Amino acid sequence: EVEPEYRDTVDRCAALLRPHLGLDLREVLHADLSDAALARLERTELTQPALFVVEYALARLLMSRGVEPSAMLGHSVGEWVAACLAGVFPLEDGLRLIALRGKLMQALPPGKMLSVPLPRDEVRRLLSERLS
Repeated sequence: EVEPEYRDTVDRCAALLRPHLGLDLREVLHADLSDAALARLERTELTQPALFVVEYALARLLMSRGVEPSAMLGHSVGEWVAACLAGVFPLEDGLRLIALRGKLMQALPPGKMLSVPLPRDEVRRLLSERLS
Protein backbone atom coordinates (compact mmCIF):
# COMPACT_ATOMS: atom_id res chain seq x y z
CA GLU A 1 0.00 0.00 0.00
CA VAL A 2 2.93 2.36 0.66
CA GLU A 3 4.49 2.12 -2.82
CA PRO A 4 2.48 4.28 -5.26
CA GLU A 5 3.25 2.08 -8.28
CA TYR A 6 2.15 -1.06 -6.43
CA ARG A 7 -0.96 0.60 -4.98
CA ASP A 8 -2.00 2.12 -8.32
CA THR A 9 -1.61 -1.24 -10.05
CA VAL A 10 -3.67 -3.02 -7.39
CA ASP A 11 -6.33 -0.29 -7.64
CA ARG A 12 -6.49 -0.63 -11.43
CA CYS A 13 -6.70 -4.43 -11.25
CA ALA A 14 -9.40 -4.30 -8.57
CA ALA A 15 -11.48 -1.95 -10.73
CA LEU A 16 -11.09 -4.21 -13.77
CA LEU A 17 -12.00 -7.31 -11.74
CA ARG A 18 -15.04 -5.85 -9.99
CA PRO A 19 -17.55 -6.75 -12.75
CA HIS A 20 -16.18 -10.30 -12.87
CA LEU A 21 -16.00 -10.92 -9.11
CA GLY A 22 -18.91 -8.81 -7.88
CA LEU A 23 -16.72 -7.28 -5.18
CA ASP A 24 -13.72 -5.06 -4.63
CA LEU A 25 -10.74 -7.42 -4.44
CA ARG A 26 -8.93 -4.96 -2.16
CA GLU A 27 -11.40 -5.96 0.57
CA VAL A 28 -10.02 -9.49 0.29
CA LEU A 29 -6.37 -8.43 -0.04
CA HIS A 30 -6.49 -6.06 2.94
CA ALA A 31 -8.84 -8.05 5.17
CA ASP A 32 -8.18 -8.70 8.82
CA LEU A 33 -7.07 -12.13 10.03
CA SER A 34 -10.50 -13.22 11.23
CA ASP A 35 -11.73 -16.70 10.39
CA ALA A 36 -14.32 -15.27 8.00
CA ALA A 37 -11.74 -13.22 6.11
CA LEU A 38 -9.34 -16.15 5.87
CA ALA A 39 -12.15 -18.43 4.69
CA ARG A 40 -12.75 -16.10 1.73
CA LEU A 41 -9.15 -16.60 0.65
CA GLU A 42 -9.68 -20.36 0.64
CA ARG A 43 -12.18 -19.90 -2.20
CA THR A 44 -10.14 -20.34 -5.37
CA GLU A 45 -12.50 -18.00 -7.22
CA LEU A 46 -10.98 -15.23 -5.06
CA THR A 47 -7.56 -16.74 -4.37
CA GLN A 48 -6.57 -16.94 -8.03
CA PRO A 49 -7.40 -13.31 -8.86
CA ALA A 50 -5.73 -12.22 -5.59
CA LEU A 51 -2.53 -14.09 -6.46
CA PHE A 52 -2.56 -12.68 -9.98
CA VAL A 53 -2.97 -9.11 -8.75
CA VAL A 54 -0.26 -9.34 -6.07
CA GLU A 55 2.22 -10.98 -8.45
CA TYR A 56 1.44 -8.58 -11.29
CA ALA A 57 1.64 -5.49 -9.05
CA LEU A 58 4.93 -6.63 -7.51
CA ALA A 59 6.41 -7.26 -10.97
CA ARG A 60 5.26 -3.83 -12.18
CA LEU A 61 6.84 -2.24 -9.09
CA LEU A 62 10.15 -3.96 -9.79
CA MET A 63 9.98 -2.97 -13.45
CA SER A 64 9.30 0.65 -12.47
CA ARG A 65 12.55 0.49 -10.48
CA GLY A 66 14.50 -0.60 -13.55
CA VAL A 67 14.43 -4.36 -13.03
CA GLU A 68 13.77 -5.72 -16.53
CA PRO A 69 13.54 -9.49 -16.90
CA SER A 70 15.30 -11.15 -19.81
CA ALA A 71 12.95 -14.13 -19.48
CA MET A 72 9.85 -14.96 -17.44
CA LEU A 73 8.26 -18.13 -16.19
CA GLY A 74 5.69 -19.03 -13.62
CA HIS A 75 3.69 -21.84 -12.14
CA SER A 76 -0.11 -22.03 -12.23
CA VAL A 77 -1.40 -18.47 -11.76
CA GLY A 78 2.19 -17.27 -12.14
CA GLU A 79 2.21 -18.55 -15.73
CA TRP A 80 -0.71 -16.26 -16.51
CA VAL A 81 1.05 -13.31 -14.87
CA ALA A 82 4.27 -13.98 -16.78
CA ALA A 83 2.36 -14.24 -20.06
CA CYS A 84 0.54 -10.98 -19.35
CA LEU A 85 3.76 -9.17 -18.45
CA ALA A 86 5.40 -10.55 -21.60
CA GLY A 87 2.63 -9.02 -23.71
CA VAL A 88 0.93 -12.27 -24.74
CA PHE A 89 -2.40 -10.69 -23.78
CA PRO A 90 -3.45 -7.37 -22.24
CA LEU A 91 -4.06 -6.99 -18.51
CA GLU A 92 -7.83 -6.73 -19.00
CA ASP A 93 -7.93 -10.12 -20.73
CA GLY A 94 -5.61 -11.71 -18.19
CA LEU A 95 -7.80 -10.61 -15.30
CA ARG A 96 -10.98 -11.72 -17.06
CA LEU A 97 -9.46 -15.12 -17.82
CA ILE A 98 -8.08 -15.68 -14.32
CA ALA A 99 -11.43 -14.70 -12.77
CA LEU A 100 -13.20 -17.20 -15.05
CA ARG A 101 -10.57 -19.86 -14.32
CA GLY A 102 -11.09 -19.38 -10.59
CA LYS A 103 -14.88 -19.62 -10.92
CA LEU A 104 -14.66 -22.77 -13.03
CA MET A 105 -12.23 -24.43 -10.64
CA GLN A 106 -14.38 -23.42 -7.66
CA ALA A 107 -17.33 -25.22 -9.28
CA LEU A 108 -15.42 -28.52 -9.54
CA PRO A 109 -15.83 -31.20 -6.90
CA PRO A 110 -12.93 -31.45 -4.46
CA GLY A 111 -9.96 -33.42 -5.75
CA LYS A 112 -6.78 -34.85 -4.38
CA MET A 113 -3.17 -34.77 -5.47
CA LEU A 114 -0.47 -37.25 -4.63
CA SER A 115 3.28 -37.22 -5.11
CA VAL A 116 4.70 -40.65 -5.93
CA PRO A 117 8.48 -41.19 -6.05
CA LEU A 118 8.35 -43.80 -8.86
CA PRO A 119 9.21 -43.77 -12.56
CA ARG A 120 6.30 -42.90 -14.86
CA ASP A 121 6.09 -46.35 -16.48
CA GLU A 122 5.88 -48.06 -13.10
CA VAL A 123 3.11 -45.71 -11.94
CA ARG A 124 1.12 -46.23 -15.16
CA ARG A 125 1.04 -49.98 -14.53
CA LEU A 126 -0.57 -49.29 -11.13
CA LEU A 127 -3.29 -46.93 -12.37
CA SER A 128 -6.82 -47.98 -13.15
CA GLU A 129 -8.77 -46.55 -16.09
CA ARG A 130 -10.38 -44.02 -13.71
CA LEU A 131 -7.08 -42.42 -12.71
CA SER A 132 -4.61 -40.44 -14.74
